[in-house]
This record gives sequence, C-alpha cells and structure tokens, in this order.
Amino acid sequence: MGLYYDSWLILFSPLFAFVVIVFGTRMWDLFSRPVKATAAQIEEAHEESDIHYMEKEGPHGEEETLEEDEDPQVPYLTMGAKVSGYVAIVIMALACLYSWMLLLNTTGVLSIAPPLPTAGVTIFSYNWFVQSGGLVSYIVAFHIDTLAIAMMTVVTSVSLLVYFYSQGYMQNSAGYARFYAYLTLFTFSMLDIVFAQNFLVIFIGWELVGLSSYLLIGFWINKAARPAEDRPSPATASIEAFIANRVGDVGFIIGIMILFANTGTFDFATLAGSGAHGVAHAFAGNLGLLTLAMILVFCGAIGKSAQFPLYVWLPSAMEGPTPVSALIHAATMVAAGVYMVARTYPLYLAAGPQALLFVAWIGAFTAIFAATVALTQYDLKRILAFSTISQLGYMFVGLGVGGSLYGPGPGMFHLFTHAFFKALLFLCAGSVLHAMHHALHRETQDMRYMGGLARFMPITAVTFLVATLAISGFPLFSGFYSKDSIIGLTFDRGDYGLYIVTLVTAGMTAFYMLRAYILTFAGKGGSFGGLWGGPYRGAAGVAGQPWGRLEGDQGVAHEQEPHESPPTMTIPLILLAIASIVAGYWFGFYGYIWPGAPALNLGDILTDWKTWVGVVVAFIGLGWAYYLYAVVGWAKVGQVVYNNPTLNFLHRVTLHRFYISELYALIIRYGVLGLSHVEAAFDTYVVDGIVNGVAAAVRGAGRDLRHVETGRVQSYMVGFFGGVALLAVLVFVLVTFVK
Repeated sequence: MGLYYDSWLILFSPLFAFVVIVFGTRMWDLFSRPVKATAAQIEEAHEESDIHYMEKEGPHGEEETLEEDEDPQVPYLTMGAKVSGYVAIVIMALACLYSWMLLLNTTGVLSIAPPLPTAGVTIFSYNWFVQSGGLVSYIVAFHIDTLAIAMMTVVTSVSLLVYFYSQGYMQNSAGYARFYAYLTLFTFSMLDIVFAQNFLVIFIGWELVGLSSYLLIGFWINKAARPAEDRPSPATASIEAFIANRVGDVGFIIGIMILFANTGTFDFATLAGSGAHGVAHAFAGNLGLLTLAMILVFCGAIGKSAQFPLYVWLPSAMEGPTPVSALIHAATMVAAGVYMVARTYPLYLAAGPQALLFVAWIGAFTAIFAATVALTQYDLKRILAFSTISQLGYMFVGLGVGGSLYGPGPGMFHLFTHAFFKALLFLCAGSVLHAMHHALHRETQDMRYMGGLARFMPITAVTFLVATLAISGFPLFSGFYSKDSIIGLTFDRGDYGLYIVTLVTAGMTAFYMLRAYILTFAGKGGSFGGLWGGPYRGAAGVAGQPWGRLEGDQGVAHEQEPHESPPTMTIPLILLAIASIVAGYWFGFYGYIWPGAPALNLGDILTDWKTWVGVVVAFIGLGWAYYLYAVVGWAKVGQVVYNNPTLNFLHRVTLHRFYISELYALIIRYGVLGLSHVEAAFDTYVVDGIVNGVAAAVRGAGRDLRHVETGRVQSYMVGFFGGVALLAVLVFVLVTFVK
C-alpha cells in the first residue's frame, strides 16, 4: 500500500518546485542579469525576437533604450532562468510518472501494489483545531481513490506538456522564472482540489486556483487594452476573472455552511454515509433544504467552470500567455467545477432530483449559448474559449443525467478526453500566434490576417485538424465516444429537451471548429479542395472590404512569412494529437470511477441509431463550414452577410456576444455603483447629518448659554430667586386649578 500512501509526493511536488524557483533560481536569475545591456546585446535581442526598441531621454537628460513591446524581453536567458524551467519540468515529469503508475496499477495493467480499496485511502490527516468540547473538528485531510487518480493523471500530464512547451513560447521573456513559479503554484492548487477529502480542503484549493489564475492571466502587466479588437488589458481581465469567481463562491460557501450547520462535518464520505452526520439523517424530512444547499454548492462550479451567467471572465482570460490558456481550459481552473460536482456526486443523489436537473439544464443552455457565440468570432483564442464553455456545458449535462447507474462517469469521461484535445487546440493556437508575431512584428489573434498557414506550419496544421475532428465528434476520435455518449444518454433517460439542445450544439461545434481551421490554415484555392494551404492574407486582410480589416489598421511595413514553431513547441502538439485519438478508447472509464457502472461497448455504440444521428449532425456542420469557407470563400461569404440586413444584424449580435458584457457593465455602473452612490449620500446627509446636527446643537447651546456665566453674585441671586418665584407660581397654579 506504500504506493498509495506515498502519493502525497505528487501533491506537494509542484509546491516544492514553486519554493525552489521563488527562493532559489529566480533570485539567481535576477542577481545574474547584467545591470545594463550593451548595444550589441540589444541588437541581438532585436534580431532574434523581433522586438522593437526606441530611444528616449531619461529624467536627467541621459539617453535610454526602452522596449516598445508589451512583453519585456531580455537579450538572453540567464542560467538561473533556464534552471527555473528545468526544475519545474523535471519535478512535474516525476509527478506525472507517479500518477501514471497509480493509474496503470489501479486499472490492472500493472501489478506493483495491492488493489486500491473501493473507498480509497487517506494519505494525510491533521486535526487543525477542535471546537465545542470536541463535537466539531476541523481536519485537513488528503485522500485518493480512482476518481482522484484519473484526475491527477490529467492534471500532471497536461501540466508537464505545457511546461515543456513554454520553453519555446516564453523564450527570452523577462518574466521567464516568474512564469514557471506561477505555473507550479497553479498545478499545486488544482492538485489540492483533487486530493481534498473534505469541503474545508477543497475550498482552500478552490481559492488558490483563483489566486493563481489571477497572477497568470495578468502576467503581461505592461500590455494595454485593444478596443478595436474588443480585447481588455491582461490586468483588467485578471480582475474580471477574480471577481466573477468570487460571485459564484458566495453561493458555494453558503451551501457548504448549510451542510456543515446541519451535519457538523465537512468530510465527503461522512456526509454521504448513513450515520448521524450523514445528509440522509441530518436532512431527514427536510429534503428541500438539502436540494437548495447542493444547488448553492453548484454555484461555485458555475463561476469556476464559466457557466451561464458567470461565463464572461473566461473569454477575457485569453489575454494571458497561451500556455496559461491551455492549462486553464484543459486541466485546471475550469475543470475544478466539474471535478467538484463529481466528488460530491453522492450528495447530489441524496438531494432532490431538482439538484441534478438544475446542473444538467445550466450545462445545456450554456453549451448552446456559447456555441452560438463562437459561430461568428474572428479571434482564434476567443473561439476556443467559447468552445471550452460549451464543452463544459456538455460535461455538466453528463453529470446531470448520469444518475445512480452511471454516476459522474459520462461527465468525467468527457472531461478526460476534452483535456487532451483542448490543450492541443490552445497550444496549436499559441504556435500560430508565435509565428504571426514573427511575421507581422506585432501580436494578432485575428484570423482575418491568417489563412493558408498549413503551407508554412504543417505540424501545427495537422495537429489542429486532429483536435478539430476530436471535438466535433468525428467517428473513432476521442470526442466521438465521450460527447456522443452524453447526447445518447439524454435520450435514453427521456430528457428529450436536453437531447435536442445537445444534438444541435454538436452540429454547431463541428461548424465553428472547421471554420476556425479553414480561416487559419486553409482557404479557397488551397490543396485537397481548400483544406490545405490556400492564400495567406497577412497584414493586408481583405483590402478595401469593411469586414476584412480592423478599424484603424495601417498594415505592416516589413512583413515576413510565418514559419513552423521550434521542437519544444511541436513535440507536445504531436503527443497531444495521439492522446486526442486514443483517450476515447478507455471504455471501462465509467466503472473505474463509479464501481458498478456499465462499460461502453464499441459494438453497441456503432449499432446504436442515436450514434449515427449524432454523426450525421456533425457531418452537416462540417460540410456547411467546408462549403462556405473552402468552396465559396470567406470574402464572398463576408460580402453576402454584410449586405444582407438580417444576416448583418444576427452577425453583429453574436459577434458582440449578445451584448451580455455590456449589460453587466450597465448593471454594475447604474445598479451596483448607483446604489453605492445612494448609500454614500444617505451616509453623508442622513447619518452624518444627524450626528453632526446633534454636535452642532450642543455646540450652539454651549455657545449661547455661556453668556449667563458673568461672575457677578448679584446676577446669580436674581437668577436663583427668580427661579424660586417661578416654581412657587407653578405650584400655586397646579394646586389651585388642577384637580
């Protein structure tokens, strides 16, 4: 059992890497940098990274060389910076290897340790403090079971590939060591959620994930907003992500407190048990309160996993470095909400059916809403962001319809396969942006400046196409098994509304993903019917057409051709492309994480009519995208849409994401801030007015009455006897006239 009990090493390995980098290698990096770069070093950095420099007069009249680029570069990475990356990669490689050993042992492929008990094992437990005479204990405990092992394998595998990829993507970045420090903290935060045995520990990891994402999304602090491209600054995006998640966390913590107040425990197994502290006993006769508590707990997942209405932070989060986007979308952050619902699944089963129904319908609505928005976007990373929001919706539908038979299996299986092809999509996008930056000497994520890139970047193009087919549910790719199983399950359970929504969303997914591929890598006139190569638009866009270039764009003076990314970036793409195909063939996944659940059967899948309905819908989406953008051509499609009032209106509404962000801005400006102004006025003129008025009255009375203090005895005697006389008159009147 030592293999299981020592798995705490996986949890704390990224934290150890974080400490080593922050207090060791990053200090080494900072202290070993040259105080002032020489002219030759500046020129070398300019040539290698296409960063532009400008001469500026300093505060004392001296001449300074400053970088115009918003990602500050250094002429070369110091050994301390390089070692920071090596430390993170080596340590994560060991953690990944350990995770795979656990996975292979528990699936029976290896026999290096005894079978893992069904309930799992507690690998660490610390009694933080005791309250109410020992009746309530706050325990920090970590636990592994098959669900945790499957998730930790995803987290460590994707993290390792992202770490390796970042060597090429972040080359010569001045924040290289800091970037790896943040990445390791991010991975540790997610692993804390994976290993958590109770709500107390999972909430700590929950907030650490939020902190890590805030640091990484806002990593490029010098980067300005780009209003013409509807892109906020990274600093603004990081704040938006942080605040949106806090809104969801309000419901999350209220739900946790309802459970704790009624049961006296945070422990997942105890809550799911039949004892006095289990929800079945504690909420007996009050099932509605338990249902409410679980819906509130799900609010945390709505925020963390970017579901409607708290999805708005995720598209903005694309302003962080692309490896961060891959990590957020594939293995951390947004996956945390799905995993949390899976971890607490017995509690959802104990609650009323409304709890899981709420989960399923929030997921279904989010899936089709996000897919609709993705249909018309031009920003490559934004399309992938909305595809993630949509696919997360599928996962929640899978959790909502799993029931006691399948448990969290359908939702978690799609999370498992999605992690690989979504990481692949984002890393391919990073490869494209890296190439476009070198070609245009500026950053751009707009596909209107791309096209035909497959001729220059064949590895990136092929792997992006593999991921596109996987997410579209193309037969025999991983998404075909995980996503179509969810769609079929909604029909089998009689949830026909969910079936229609998820089926239509599948067709839309295939459409916008192939559209993104063609606009980026292919186009009309290319090989294989326009699916490979084609015209490269570059800085010219579609000259003279209102839909072809961004407003105010003046082009590029010395444009170069894009080129394929270095091996540090392409090797992870190839590995993820393989995983995007084979990950779906783990047909026993359901039973692995939920004992007793039936396994998928390839024969049953291929003979089920619902499977082929889904395939036909996906092919309709793929075919329509191919016809519009590879046969008709993007320029002609844009002209038709632009000249048709109805299509132009629909295009504008979806392009601006139904103006939900603008609506939220109005609510905050005139609702939240307006109410704050009213409260400030009430505080100033009513509360302060009363307090200040009383003080002013006292001061006025004191100022007026002080004149009676003359110091003359005669005046005091007159006042004394005058008062006595008045009292005598008052007594006489009362005695005589009042009966």
